[in-house]
Amino acid sequence: MPKIYSQIEKDNIRNTLRREAAKCLGIYGVKRTTVDELVRRAGIPKGTFYLFYENKESLFLDIIDNFSKEAEELYLEMLQELDENHIVTSLTNVFMAIIMKFYSDGIYRFLNEGELELVLRKTEKEKNKDYFAIRMDIFRNLFYYFSIDDKEDIAAFTDAFKSIVYILLHAESIPEIEKALRFIIRGLVLQMVE
Repeated sequence: MPKIYSQIEKDNIRNTLRREAAKCLGIYGVKRTTVDELVRRAGIPKGTFYLFYENKESLFLDIIDNFSKEAEELYLEMLQELDENHIVTSLTNVFMAIIMKFYSDGIYRFLNEGELELVLRKTEKEKNKDYFAIRMDIFRNLFYYFSIDDKEDIAAFTDAFKSIVYILLHAESIPEIEKALRFIIRGLVLQMVE
């Protein structure tokens, strides 16, 4: 008979699985991550995994959804504390936090088409190829927050920040990735606030 979990236990298991899957995503990617590895890291029986997720791809889809929500909460919280006397530094910190969250949570791995296609195909989201783009449109939403009216400017800034996320695919080959990203982001922020 399967174990019955309280809501707190369910939330803890789900959060642990998300956290460990994000680590595996950063290290192995979707294809090379196994359910066996996930349950070993989470310290749960394999059968328990299937009480929460149909397959590993469903877990990775949950990570995308959860990341989108957490990133939006993060930037909204940081925007509430903006120092208007140091707006460029404050905004640079907001964008850096989002970019580094992409990196630390392994979300940048979904920029590899094969990884994303696998998740979408196995979770029946394949019909919606724009699913990831819609969920990850954090930057566009952030620019709307600043009431930037020029649609061309919004598109250009959004693409510029998305290109920074693509740099993360090669982060291990850039010795001081955080300093480099901060430098690039600060330049974009300076253009944005001029």
